[in-house]
Amino acid sequence: MSDTKWRKLLVAVEASGLPISEMVVKFIDVSEPRRMRFPPNLEGVPHAYIDTIEFGPVELRAIEWLELPFDVGPIVNSLGHFPLELVPAGTRVIGYRH
Repeated sequence: MSDTKWRKLLVAVEASGLPISEMVVKFIDVSEPRRMRFPPNLEGVPHAYIDTIEFGPVELRAIEWLELPFDVGPIVNSLGHFPLELVPAGTRVIGYRH
């Protein structure tokens, strides 16, 4: 998924007011998903990055998928097509499919 789409998604979910304080992120080059604070910082970093407390700046393109603890489909569907899967923990947003 493009950097711009990841940013749109993160901004829309944060602006929704849902009480989300954590997300689970699976990075392409890391075998285990990681828990991270939500929302990540989008300010003060290049467009292709997010800034995280846990890992510092991270490339958006390095995200294979992320999970949020709510159904975010109604929030992001008006923004364009996002590959979403409902999972027991909420919604998985898929950046890359194998």
